Amino acid sequence: MNKKQIQRDILQSSFKAGACHLGSALSCVDILIDLFDNVIKPDDVFLFSKASGSSCYYAILAELGYFSKEKLVEYLRQYPECSKEVPGVIHSIGSVGMGLSVAVGLALADRNRNVYCLISDGQLNEGVTYEAALFAGQHKLNNLYVICDNNGIQALDRTNNVLNLDTAFDFYKKTFPNFENVKTIKGAGVSFLEDSVHSHYCNLTEEQLNQALSEL
Repeated sequence: MNKKQIQRDILQSSFKAGACHLGSALSCVDILIDLFDNVIKPDDVFLFSKASGSSCYYAILAELGYFSKEKLVEYLRQYPECSKEVPGVIHSIGSVGMGLSVAVGLALADRNRNVYCLISDGQLNEGVTYEAALFAGQHKLNNLYVICDNNGIQALDRTNNVLNLDTAFDFYKKTFPNFENVKTIKGAGVSFLEDSVHSHYCNLTEEQLNQALSEL
């Protein structure tokens, strides 16, 4: 997949749909491209748990041919929920952390298939994430692969200012049989969005969109 094209699709479709959360979407582009290009097989299951970045997931699905890029804008108008009504999405994800619990259930239900779940560092604050980790660890769900997009920023502040996660990462690595902490950059690829708390909720003006596209 073409990384710059995915980034452009995120920016343009979000602008047309009036959808925000650009920072969250741009931070997971590399992760999703790698997963869908090199890791996930046809019989595997994928759950996108960081709902605020769903414009990235939708852009990937459009690139894979699940629907047209015109539909991408339409689907983003339902933002920020990651909806099962969108082709390629197997479960609606809205509440933070919910996707991981669904992934745990699917991994338990069929241990002969691999289940992949992308979460955010902010989701590690959630009690439901902690409970899912305890359950996965006890039942040794070796077919569950959890990837954490650790961009260091959540809705209103830097993650460690809300709740320091240094020891939390150690816990999740020990508890989940397969846990990968991927250090990313919020708003990656666009200078005025990179590593910015503001990039979580901002909508771009036409001038900002053109600047962002020129940087790509």
